[in-house]
Amino acid sequence: MSILKSSTAQGVSLAALLFLSLSNSATAEGEKTPKPLHVTINQGTLMQSQTVPTVAEAERRINQTPGGVALLSAEQFNQKYVQNFQDSLAYVPGVFAQKRYGEEVRLSIRGSGISRGFHLRGITLLQDGIPFNLADGSGDFQEADPLSLQHIEVYKGANALQYGGNGLGGAVNLVSPTGYTAPGTQLRVEAGTDNTYRTNIRTGGVMGATDGFLSLTATDSNGFRQHSDQSNIKLNTNVGVKLSDRLETRFYLSSNVIEQDLPGTLTRANALSGNRTRAGGTSITDDQKRDIRSVRLSNKTSYMLNNDQTIEGGVFANYKELFHPIASFIGTIDQESVDYGGFGALKGNGQVGSFLSRYRVGFTSQANSVDALVFGNRRGNRGATIANPAVSLASDADQKAETHVLYGENSLYVTPELAVITGGQLTWAAREVFDNTRNRNDERTYRAFNPKVGLLYEPIAGRQFYTNLSKATEAPTFSELTQSGTGIFTPIEAQRSWTFEVGTRGSEGRVSWDLSVYRSWLRNEFLQFTPGVSGVPASIFNAGKTMHQGIELGFDVKLTNEITWQNAYTFSNFKFKDDVQYDDNDIAGVPPHFYKTALRYQQERFYVAPNLEWVPVGAQVDYANTTDAGGYAILGAEAGYNLTDNVTVYVEGRNLTDETYISNFSTTNAANANSALYYPGDGISAFA
Repeated sequence: MSILKSSTAQGVSLAALLFLSLSNSATAEGEKTPKPLHVTINQGTLMQSQTVPTVAEAERRINQTPGGVALLSAEQFNQKYVQNFQDSLAYVPGVFAQKRYGEEVRLSIRGSGISRGFHLRGITLLQDGIPFNLADGSGDFQEADPLSLQHIEVYKGANALQYGGNGLGGAVNLVSPTGYTAPGTQLRVEAGTDNTYRTNIRTGGVMGATDGFLSLTATDSNGFRQHSDQSNIKLNTNVGVKLSDRLETRFYLSSNVIEQDLPGTLTRANALSGNRTRAGGTSITDDQKRDIRSVRLSNKTSYMLNNDQTIEGGVFANYKELFHPIASFIGTIDQESVDYGGFGALKGNGQVGSFLSRYRVGFTSQANSVDALVFGNRRGNRGATIANPAVSLASDADQKAETHVLYGENSLYVTPELAVITGGQLTWAAREVFDNTRNRNDERTYRAFNPKVGLLYEPIAGRQFYTNLSKATEAPTFSELTQSGTGIFTPIEAQRSWTFEVGTRGSEGRVSWDLSVYRSWLRNEFLQFTPGVSGVPASIFNAGKTMHQGIELGFDVKLTNEITWQNAYTFSNFKFKDDVQYDDNDIAGVPPHFYKTALRYQQERFYVAPNLEWVPVGAQVDYANTTDAGGYAILGAEAGYNLTDNVTVYVEGRNLTDETYISNFSTTNAANANSALYYPGDGISAFA
């Protein structure tokens, strides 16, 4: 990679701001940091956006959460080839993000969407606090560009309440730079294994009361396996205007052209052999692929009522075309969707009797309309119907979804060190389908109240202890509701869960840590298995009682001034509880132990970082617990050098021992040797 930057006075100011924020965070042992209610944002000394917090300000805010959270600045993941969430979220404990192909990963937090073999569910994905998912809760990752980010915020479980997150997994918020935080121009050029080429140009700056940022990325790659080629262009830009000292509005525009071939899945034997680069099944003959054209427009406006209160809100609209030929027996999915909505919040500091209080109340409202067509698959093109050759469509349905969330949260400081957090969330979700082919329709409405209570204790600066108890409710997506393809919804109930969590984060000398221990009790969990109920054609159905529990541990050790040891460990224990089919079996999907570690040697201009990904015991593949995916250990290394103040180069090697392993799979009832469920991990590769 080569990065060329134009140095400006604004760049010097930005560097000074980041240096000061890092210096201020490393307080002397035992020194008291100001409590949240005593902190005000100084916007006079250094200009910054009112609608988009800096990394330092975002880290201060997120650390006021009484639960598992994480914040990653772009500098923590952009000194390598970052293709997807597996790369950017690699060192966030509790997050399981493993590649299927290209930019497609299985993204699961605390077991959310554990059985989903495609796309996303159970996690609220946002860009700059604005919903990125579709209104029914499903989502894609491909439209997110890691090279256009300032930082990523991860809110696990009900800690995502402030963003309207109502799922087991929580929320992931992708935050864009502004002209204030990314001044100047940067060019990035990368090349690597499998004919991979990527170019990114980004530029930003401030002119008077207006600032702007633009990022444009073009990627082309053949992929590790047959029929996994991808080509895409991603544009992300925003413009902010300070209408007064207290009022700022910001407009966002994103546009994507994405073409992705699908390599399909293999049997276990093929995935763990020299056949691992082959395409699976009929991927080539059916020319399976997922092509996306999308445009996203949004506005976010923030007004400071006074030094202690801010009101913010906005609107958004997303247009998306999905052309998705898959296996012949399913057909070619051809959809156009329009998502739109609004959001608003009032946040601030106040007084309740003699106690200090920090609060946030708000809403998120989202709706969409999908023209959902399914044709036969004629070698990757629209074909005739697979159901009745006399008509031209296999399916023609209009899908409509609405999701509305009203929430409130308050932190009451009963002492300067101890805050009692209470919160609640009202959700209302509607799903409606009209099957034009069969002239049938159906609709469902799901309502829920999700409370939350917690404690946040900070006895000395930089060391926190927390606990919380919270409820989450997830309405089903259309993938769960329209399994029969008849215009009548499959009888699916909302997934409900209660989660208890305790943890701590902080630093002591050369050691910093982040530890969360949780247990979730679930009813009606969405799992991919046949329920054994006569007349129900579901492949995804509600389980009865299930349990998720785990440990999330991240810790860094500064061994010397130049050497840092970085670690992220996740323990996952997900089980059925007295299920009529699976008794107390493990729920298939993720391995019980997942460990990432790196040893980074950093000098002023040079760094090198060998790393290891270790799965000692493979994940269960089926609910009968007859087959696992196998364990593995993957070695990698990164190195970089600053040639000048403006030019940096890097080289990265992955799977240096060319380990043959399974990175991902689709879950099933009971697997056998002929089950084509597996995505093989990439072989040895290099990027620079």
